[in-house]
Amino acid sequence: MKRQKMLEVATIITILFALTLTQISDISPAYAGDPEEPHTGDAMWIEPSSIELSTDTVSVGYKFNITVWINLTLDSASWEFKLIYDKTLLKATGCGYTAGGKSQFFENINTLVLDPSFADINVTHAYVLHAELWGMSGPYRGPGYGSLSWIEFNLTAVPIDTLLVFNPDITETYIQNSDQTMISLSTYDCYVIPEFSGHLILTLMILLTLAVAILPKKIRSCVHKQGGF
Repeated sequence: MKRQKMLEVATIITILFALTLTQISDISPAYAGDPEEPHTGDAMWIEPSSIELSTDTVSVGYKFNITVWINLTLDSASWEFKLIYDKTLLKATGCGYTAGGKSQFFENINTLVLDPSFADINVTHAYVLHAELWGMSGPYRGPGYGSLSWIEFNLTAVPIDTLLVFNPDITETYIQNSDQTMISLSTYDCYVIPEFSGHLILTLMILLTLAVAILPKKIRSCVHKQGGF
């Protein structure tokens, strides 16, 4: 009986917490131009590197975009990334090149373009795979930086803790140089950070205070009815 009452109070707190969350409009992505968070060396990263979601306004169904960027110190003939994410909280709903029919990074060379792939890995994680290849004629891409792909995510559950979005599979995140040799990259993660509003924190504090006040009374009542004390 005592355990049942405690579970009832915990359920009430969970329901009231969920009811404090509301809908917000999408974040607008930046596909081209210059990176806002550049990296040196042979690197691949996501912008923005952190996405702050206000739990006062964000709810299930909220959408946001990220952009995958690259910087290279050598000529390149192809690139590929496999981005792994938590599918219990997110769902990838779209992916495309940042310069329309090709990536901004390869926009001035002849390329072979590929459709993105979306698939599950296991019960908790899924991935987005995208790539682009040199078109077998004309120059390679010289050293430099550029954006590769945009990816749209749909929030399927509101995260409570900081959520890692970009967890690259290093065996399938790479570039090929002009000799068709695979070159590994330094990769940088992206995080979704829930921001608890003052209103939400106050609500939770009140609920927890009520729970602390109610539970001992409920427990004493249950014990008294069962012949305790």
